[in-house]
Amino acid sequence: MSSALEASYEGEWGYTIRNEDIDRLKEAGFDTIRLPVRWSAHAGRWGRYKLNKDLLARTDAIIDYAMSRDMNVILNVHHYSELNSWPSRHERRLEGIWKQLAAHYENYPDGLIFEIVNEPNGKMTVQRTDALNKRVVARIRKIQPDRWIVLATAEWGTLAGLLQSQPPSDPRIILSWHYYEPFVFTHQGAEFFQPTPPVGRNWGDAADVDRIANDFRLAAAFRDKHNLPLLLGEFGVFDAAPVEQRAKWIGRVRHLAEANRFGWCHWGLSSNFRSYDADKEAWIEPIRAALLDD
Repeated sequence: MSSALEASYEGEWGYTIRNEDIDRLKEAGFDTIRLPVRWSAHAGRWGRYKLNKDLLARTDAIIDYAMSRDMNVILNVHHYSELNSWPSRHERRLEGIWKQLAAHYENYPDGLIFEIVNEPNGKMTVQRTDALNKRVVARIRKIQPDRWIVLATAEWGTLAGLLQSQPPSDPRIILSWHYYEPFVFTHQGAEFFQPTPPVGRNWGDAADVDRIANDFRLAAAFRDKHNLPLLLGEFGVFDAAPVEQRAKWIGRVRHLAEANRFGWCHWGLSSNFRSYDADKEAWIEPIRAALLDD
């Protein structure tokens, strides 16, 4: 559910989550939504780092509706850029945010899954991210001993960060990684990234296909080494690429994820990288088919 609650406020980036969007996801065949939230923009700066009640209520409403439709929800802390720049100032704040979320959602069913933080990078090194993950898991476990928790790794959650990480020993942990390779293809025309990769990069020759297959073999081997489930938490192609090329890459990644027994979440629904056209109130059919058809 991208570009909604991970903005500074819902609607800032042109998208507000609607119950009918969750209905469409369910009816299309999805079983899980990932709900990115910029909690850092709605929490106190000292003391108990109190979370904004209105944002909690809004998040409750989305989670409750999705779960009423028998869907799982992955709730995460998204776009906490200050953490990546000044970890010594913000690590304790993230722990405080999760202490509150763990208490607030203590009685929710197993279908609600926590994801500690999205794409650590910058000064959040592999070692620092591993240490913070372990502390936050321990804090959550004091309140919720059995909640499934997704752990992102450093270097923007990429394969490189995953392979260097040392996850904690916990039977209710899900490892996570994000996949956007080759970046010059998946992010062509994405003006939020500078320098912007130019439009026109095609994908799909034998070398391209082999690279993805090899990356997924490495991720699966890491998963097996640690005996923990692995989630492909994000993958997608920016809208500037031709839709046929987007669908070709997305379909290949999705099939490799399933062949390697990874859960997956596509980024995203209705903003950039989209799979649904809210203006036309219709699925972008080649993308829907790449994600869901046999």
